[in-house]
Amino acid sequence: MRTTLLALALALALPASVSAGDRLENWSHGEATIYTHDQGGPVAVGQVKADGQLVFDWPEPAGVGQTLGQTYPPCDGTDTSPVSAPDAAFWPTSLFVGKGKAADRELGSLHLASSAEVMAWQSSYGQKDAADGTWFQYVYVGEPASVETQCRMPTYTGEGEDNYEQVTEYNLYFEKGWNLMRNDITRLHAAPSGKKHAASTRVSVQQGPAGDARWFFLAY
Repeated sequence: MRTTLLALALALALPASVSAGDRLENWSHGEATIYTHDQGGPVAVGQVKADGQLVFDWPEPAGVGQTLGQTYPPCDGTDTSPVSAPDAAFWPTSLFVGKGKAADRELGSLHLASSAEVMAWQSSYGQKDAADGTWFQYVYVGEPASVETQCRMPTYTGEGEDNYEQVTEYNLYFEKGWNLMRNDITRLHAAPSGKKHAASTRVSVQQGPAGDARWFFLAY
């Protein structure tokens, strides 16, 4: 098992200054910055070394304008929040790679997933075919909290009357600090054209080494 997979799990429990590392395959862009965004703009969260090694240093956020309650409103037909701590700060990340301290020149995006097919679907915002598997996302939570609910939504594919029920099951038990969310696609729906959609997803917090996790760089 690669060193980074253990480090991914450690990042859930250890302070934000702890680093995690892995290596991108076929990296040829030299040293670069890994960053995400907050309300003020880009925030550095790590580096890509010249040999493709990833080194993360997750910061303590200066301020978060989003809460868990806003992110996960009731979706079961009631007014009861599925969140144990609705006012907890919540900072979801999308990772990008760029040059310079402020990532002045973006090179592409960085994704953690179980396969290239899942990465392609997730990074295309569902425009490409979905695939069985998992994608991961680092999030910051301001205090221990849980989210427990199941959301069901009738969804049309845009191909005549073809539709399916999109089901998302949330069983999230967050620690204070950085957590690694795990999104498992558990059922696919095939439209008449053959295009595949993610019909059911199970969302949880990764506990222990993510043995099916792999980093992908998607160049612009």
